[in-house]
Order: sequence, then C-alpha cells, then structure tokens
Amino acid sequence: MYNTNGKWFQIFKYTNGNIINAQNQKAMDVAGAKDNEGQNVLMWKLHNGNNQRWKILYVDEAGDKVAEGLDKDFGFHINRPFYI
Repeated sequence: MYNTNGKWFQIFKYTNGNIINAQNQKAMDVAGAKDNEGQNVLMWKLHNGNNQRWKILYVDEAGDKVAEGLDKDFGFHINRPFYI
C-alpha cells in the first residue's frame, strides 16, 4: 500500500457495483476470477464479471452532519469507514 497522493491513478468511482478508475475507466478486478482469501486485486478493462462486482458495507450508520452523505461524483459516502 502507498500513501495517498491524489494522482489520477488513486481516484476511483463506485458505480453499479464496480470500482472504476476515474481517468482510464479500468475496473478493480480479482485476479484469475478466483474467490479466495488473499487473491490479488488488479485493474482491468471493465467487463462487469463477478470478479469486478463489489459491495460496499459501511461500518457506521448515516449521520445528520452536512459533511456526510453520498458524494454523487464518486459514489461513496463522505467520512464513513467501509469494507470492500
């Protein structure tokens, strides 16, 4: 893992169950389409297979603060930790 530097290759959008790079439109993809713990994850051309489908599970409940909510540009909730 690397620190966040805000470059294009670290900016993603969650849409229709896919996690897509904002610039090159490649999708987060489980290598070899295998459902195994520790399987490598890479970026690949979007084909919408099961190995490119992700469900975001938020750890907390939605708050009433204005600084929270859905970021419509990227598809993630603001300031909410999650698991993929």
